[in-house]
Amino acid sequence: MAEIIKMPKMSDTMTEGTIATWLKKVGDKVKSGDVLAEVETDKATMELENYEDGTLLYIGPKEGEAVAVDGVLAIVGKEGEDFSALLEGGAAVAPKPAAAPAPVEAPKAAAAPEAPKAAPAPVSAATPVSAPVAAAPGNGKKATV
Repeated sequence: MAEIIKMPKMSDTMTEGTIATWLKKVGDKVKSGDVLAEVETDKATMELENYEDGTLLYIGPKEGEAVAVDGVLAIVGKEGEDFSALLEGGAAVAPKPAAAPAPVEAPKAAAAPEAPKAAPAPVSAATPVSAPVAAAPGNGKKATV
């Protein structure tokens, strides 16, 4: 059965890739691991590897065309195999980016009790109230406190 080669997501920020060069042509025998094309992403030019053994039956986008992530790039299958049914489900060239969906408002939580507006100054636990700081033995440079 013929298999669709789709545009992989080659980086976290990638939304589409541009076909820089096709290294194989329709009718070529391909094996798993063969490099089919060079794809320019938003960050670099990377090689697109084939993962199926067979014959390259179809090449969708031409060199220089942008393709959305998961868009159809090529079809690999047995020589002479009918692949027209596979093409009906996928677009070969990147469609215009759709508008982002409107953000959904999160339900509001019940009002929490209000925190006190002021608090007394903290009391130091290191020095007792009755002992002045000058009476404490120094442990710093030249016995300073």
